[in-house]
Amino acid sequence: MIDELANCLNAKQCEICLSQDNYLIMACPGSGKTRTLTYRLAYIADKYKKSEKYNIAITYTNRAANEIENRLLEMGVEMDNVWTGTIHQFCMKFIIRPYAMYSERLKKGYTIIDEYISDSYCRKIAKELGIQCNFSDNPLDYPKVKEEYEKLLKERKEIDFEQILILSEELVCKNKFIAENISKIIRSIQVDEFQDTQEEQYQILAAIVKNNKSINIAFVGDVNQAIYGSLGGIAKNLKQLEQLFQVNIKEEYLSGCYRSTQRIVDYYKNFEIVDTGVFCSRDELKNEKGIIYLNNTLKKKELLDYICNIINKELKLGVPEEEICIAAPQWGLIFEISEGLKKKMPNQNFDAPEISPFKRDSLNPFYLLAKLVYTEPGTNTYIRKKIANEILEILKEEYHISMDEKIDLYYLLRSINSYKNYYEDGMNYFESCVKYVLLQVKIDLKNETELNNTFEAYIQKSKNRIKKYKIENTNVAIKTCFHERHGIVLSTIHGIKGEEYTTVIAFGLLNGYLPYWNYLYDNEKKRVRNQETKKLLYVLGSRAKKKLYLFSERGRTTKNGNDYTMTDELRTVSYEYDQEEGT
Repeated sequence: MIDELANCLNAKQCEICLSQDNYLIMACPGSGKTRTLTYRLAYIADKYKKSEKYNIAITYTNRAANEIENRLLEMGVEMDNVWTGTIHQFCMKFIIRPYAMYSERLKKGYTIIDEYISDSYCRKIAKELGIQCNFSDNPLDYPKVKEEYEKLLKERKEIDFEQILILSEELVCKNKFIAENISKIIRSIQVDEFQDTQEEQYQILAAIVKNNKSINIAFVGDVNQAIYGSLGGIAKNLKQLEQLFQVNIKEEYLSGCYRSTQRIVDYYKNFEIVDTGVFCSRDELKNEKGIIYLNNTLKKKELLDYICNIINKELKLGVPEEEICIAAPQWGLIFEISEGLKKKMPNQNFDAPEISPFKRDSLNPFYLLAKLVYTEPGTNTYIRKKIANEILEILKEEYHISMDEKIDLYYLLRSINSYKNYYEDGMNYFESCVKYVLLQVKIDLKNETELNNTFEAYIQKSKNRIKKYKIENTNVAIKTCFHERHGIVLSTIHGIKGEEYTTVIAFGLLNGYLPYWNYLYDNEKKRVRNQETKKLLYVLGSRAKKKLYLFSERGRTTKNGNDYTMTDELRTVSYEYDQEEGT
């Protein structure tokens, strides 16, 4: 493993992987932070491979967790003592499921609701209270709605994503033995994208580490990419982390971009919030000019054809489909253009993971079932077994369903693989398949009220997405949503954080869309908006290796008929842009 580290990492990355120190690692885009975190995790897991203590990687998204898992599997790392996932998944596995009986709120049973059910509850409560909420409003911003909502969840023995963190913090902070027990089974914790970590998350991890200071911890991230501040993300500094965790932590910087041209680096550095020092391109293509193109005169009706022309030029130059990304600030804009792209370019593949009937939710057993139903049995056996095991754990621990001893993950997988009653209608097929599989594992939805409610809500949410976003409702189309990434990527700026592409095409870069709130008449809020916008532009620019196309198209109007205008932060950057897309 040491030889492999030396061959794959630079000196600083290798030093971090081999060290027993705790770390706060600040990393600029393209400096190899995910690679370093993964190899550090691999090295510790391999060094103590006979130990049953877990080596944990906590990521902000499921996609990032899957990326780390796949890299570890490709490296041949034995995964028995490795666990990766989001903080919510961590809390469910290590805190809530094993220790729910010590919580007044949880001990009599609970079910987890997703944002779809949560939002429907809140809007119904707001309506009953006579409060008018627009689609873009958050009903929980109204104190009375929030109060009634929390009462309703208690009555129904339900918890939402936010309460997973709150209740987990209560369990580990108020019951010292719980934190002690968990600390005994963990060897190391790596926190990816630490700048997006919420206060409750810090407190949960600190309660565990303080009970076993031999746990090795590492926080990795970039404060300039802290784009989830509106959701409570906090980038704690070294002093704050040391005080909270009560351990010594070493601060290190990963500099040098191994991804982009120097011209791209110089451009997105204009949007830095925190000066991380001079960093330069170390990639082989660093001296290539590439393209940085900004257009704020193109009309909205011309945008689709213009983007198609860029894509065709890139493909003719030999750029692979997977190396082209189309991004926008909001999913609504992506849904709007995706249908047009598919009609204009029927022979091209497009990868839009969110344009699927099934919204990602790895705490929902029916989303997990969908992943197994729509992926081939022989692909990524480790991941399929992990998902099957998670489904069984959810059914037993959260829905309190007793299982026959013979029903294990292999039995569940065989049941899924044996369903052959194909329907042309994708949702009909999925509903029938789920009912068939549940009956195979001796579960009748008629007798499981809570599970049936979750199932019906998930089906309804999926049908609503099909109708709202005009998603193709066939098995073939739905199956492609679960395939390995293949085709030109369509995503939000948030969705492509951590990724890289030869060519990035971004549109909808308008005040009011980037970000979506408008704080023009409040100086403090205007300052916050300015910072949030710069972070998004920093993330966007740093995804491109060679070519960056930016569009602030004209013709979009507000409900009041006012024109959306070019994002101020783009306008104020002094830069010599290429005049034509082919420059």
